[in-house]
Amino acid sequence: MLIDINPVFISIGGLAVGWCGVLALVGLGLAIWLSLRELDRQPTDRVLALNALAWALPAGVLIARLVYVIGYWGYFLPSANEFWQLNLGGLSLWGGLVGGGLVAAARLKHEAVSRRRIFDIVVPYVALGVAVGRLGEFLDGQGQGVASALPWATQYGNHLAATPDFGIARHPAPVYDGVVALGVFALLKVLPTALPAGTRLAAFLVVYGLGRIIFGHVRLDPAFLFGLQLEQFLALGCVVFGAAYGLRHGLWSSVLPRLRFNGKAAQQALAKEDRLAA
Repeated sequence: MLIDINPVFISIGGLAVGWCGVLALVGLGLAIWLSLRELDRQPTDRVLALNALAWALPAGVLIARLVYVIGYWGYFLPSANEFWQLNLGGLSLWGGLVGGGLVAAARLKHEAVSRRRIFDIVVPYVALGVAVGRLGEFLDGQGQGVASALPWATQYGNHLAATPDFGIARHPAPVYDGVVALGVFALLKVLPTALPAGTRLAAFLVVYGLGRIIFGHVRLDPAFLFGLQLEQFLALGCVVFGAAYGLRHGLWSSVLPRLRFNGKAAQQALAKEDRLAA
């Protein structure tokens, strides 16, 4: 599949803004806007979320850069002067998610219930924002995977594309990740609203983390340890934490019975179960 789109979205003088930059900002803005709109129903949680966001965003960017540099240490070791040359292609998504998430959790450490509730509201829209940002990477030619002969393997025709080479069909790794993120968004939005606080956060960490681990083998990221990429290690940590968190708080026992029900009879049974619990 030949992608011949111009990766430059707009050019102003000597400044060229690519699709990746535009859609990354759109995805981030969309995630924040939708989260705050839903948090409007809980004014206290909205204030807490804004406070945590003010710390999480800058910290997430710095940690995303640090994780990227560590992951590509073989390149940056002799080129230390390039360490602070920030650009979207030089940021680790998982570094930003984990780093920003930990900072936000630390800011909310005295509000345990609100923290779980806020994360449950935010994580579906984070997944949606990631999917939008990954589309930008795909249009720019960034993040392409290993060579492939599959029918949907992509190569780029525009000389401005960020692809590692031209004329070689490769796995569209950003598309894979975007599809997983979009699937996670859909899954989290269809989960019943009456689930215990923290359920969506745990599900996000487990499902999206597994997707990053599985599709890591088609990415060009260098191996960090034991043949795994650094982002795969971060994703693995999230999967373990999410699974353990769900077990500790009994979240999975609330989710699985609901996922086994289908149709009108299922809705009636769940409604009866919720009435008895109340």
